[in-house]
Amino acid sequence: GALITAVPMWALGTALGISMGNILPARIVSALSVALFGMFIACIIPEAKKNKLVAFIIAISFLLSWLFGILPGLKDISEGTRTIILTLLIAGAAAALFPIKEEVDDAA
Repeated sequence: GALITAVPMWALGTALGISMGNILPARIVSALSVALFGMFIACIIPEAKKNKLVAFIIAISFLLSWLFGILPGLKDISEGTRTIILTLLIAGAAAALFPIKEEVDDAA
């Protein structure tokens, strides 16, 4: 049910973003790209403040991202592909090493 609204809105937002990216001056588009990173940081910092494990995984993510950008062979991979690889590696490792334990409802 949620997809009925989410998918068309995602497509509309993408189309508007592409259109605005072609209309707006390059300086503003560049500034908005930086703002996107700021938005992602704003999403992770509150959880990192509450959970030291999340903060550790974020720090490891920053380190690995930096290493992938400077190491021979890895730095030649496109940024998008590096992001996908790192996301899968880090999220997979974190999920395997630190699974979230679900609470069991004894009322049933």
